[in-house]
Amino acid sequence: MRAVGAGFASLPFYRLLEDHVAKAYGETLPLRFVGIYHPHGIAAEHFVMRGTDTTTDFDLKFTNSCLQPFDDAAKYGKSFKSKIIAIEGVDHLSSANGHDSAGTMLTGSRIDSSAKAPLNSSLDQFLAVEKKLGASTPVTSIQLGVGTTDTASGTTLSFSQGGIALPKIVDPAQAYKTLFGQFTTSTDPAMSANAARDKKMGQSLVTFLTGDVTALQSKLAPPEKQILQAHLDALNDFGKQFNATGMVGGGSCVPAAKPDASKFPKLLQYNGGEPYFDAIADAHITLLAHAFACDITRFATLFLADLSYAGNPLNLPADNHGGMAHTYNGSPVGSDGHPSGNGDPATWVPLANFNKYIYGKVASLMQQLDALGVLDNTLIYASSDMGNPALHSTRNVPTLLAGGTNGKIQMGRRLKMVADCPASSPWCDAGMKEFQGVTNNHLLVSIAQAFGVSVSSFGTQSNAADTTGPLPML
Repeated sequence: MRAVGAGFASLPFYRLLEDHVAKAYGETLPLRFVGIYHPHGIAAEHFVMRGTDTTTDFDLKFTNSCLQPFDDAAKYGKSFKSKIIAIEGVDHLSSANGHDSAGTMLTGSRIDSSAKAPLNSSLDQFLAVEKKLGASTPVTSIQLGVGTTDTASGTTLSFSQGGIALPKIVDPAQAYKTLFGQFTTSTDPAMSANAARDKKMGQSLVTFLTGDVTALQSKLAPPEKQILQAHLDALNDFGKQFNATGMVGGGSCVPAAKPDASKFPKLLQYNGGEPYFDAIADAHITLLAHAFACDITRFATLFLADLSYAGNPLNLPADNHGGMAHTYNGSPVGSDGHPSGNGDPATWVPLANFNKYIYGKVASLMQQLDALGVLDNTLIYASSDMGNPALHSTRNVPTLLAGGTNGKIQMGRRLKMVADCPASSPWCDAGMKEFQGVTNNHLLVSIAQAFGVSVSSFGTQSNAADTTGPLPML
């Protein structure tokens, strides 16, 4: 194959063929990872295992099931029931306020109350940057979001070392340029010349800034050096995009079409963007699927938003937060350790419908990854910042793994962690002075190990046991 010459080796079809040959000979393709956040917690009554469910034999089609999209062949082409793990009883140890806890999802860190930030890097950056698993792709990692460019701990997922928040891309057109801009071609000589000029200028700018930042490093104290290193990592990633020559592919590498900007004329929350959030989410999901298939990047985060606008497709209150999440009145199943009666079933359904909408987005991503041949080597981790949204509780957060890890994690299961508090003391008030639950830190350890990184702990908690060891049963 290599006899065709070095020049051909950079072409997308050649690199794709090379990967297909490797796969045919039994070689495993590199793993991809995407962390997906959704707001408003979970309607636990329509998420947890039913009375007749077992670990491997369970129903996702019951009335108002949050997880129904994963067993909906009519809409998503096939059932993905065998490609998910729904996990109950995972807790974020972050802060007293659940709204600050999105930053805990991938860091496993308590949120610093003054800085409104976690204390360590997020798993995507730990794997992609610190462990260099994203070094060989044109884009080391990408952070996408819907509706907000804010980087406070409650509004983003990705953090570099020291808990420094990374910016999100909310415009699908910008995301397309970041992921596919260096691989688009034009028959217009003027456009090709402009592209070549932009590439040369970009390379020069990165070289200059990298030298400038490196020279400054020796003059700074350790905390500032850490911040500067985050800038260097970003510059290095930016430079890789200008030097990229072809797409590797791990399945059917088909460059994504440029998003239609007319579908989202406004982008931001509280600025008229809300009616377009659905289209923005769909565009980001399609870009991610194609970028993973073409091996442009292997690490991503996606911060989803709600549907807070009048006339939304789910007929939810225009204020999803106040009219749906805060009115949720959970049963003992959804009370997060604070039982106060049987709850109000009428308040469970709107939240369950929103949860189902979100899981529909995950199922859509799975459908596209499957069609492009990379679902089995893409691990999706989806969660929220809280469990019971009316209580702002960070206990029993909805936890979903989907896709595959080249067989390292057995999918098609439901797992239930040990309860936070014993049935005899549902308030944890019988001399139990320390937290007794299962933190998401253990899940992060398990994911890192699935990616071949030998770690025994991850995150920052006051009790070492809460950060040490993989997730039981996973």
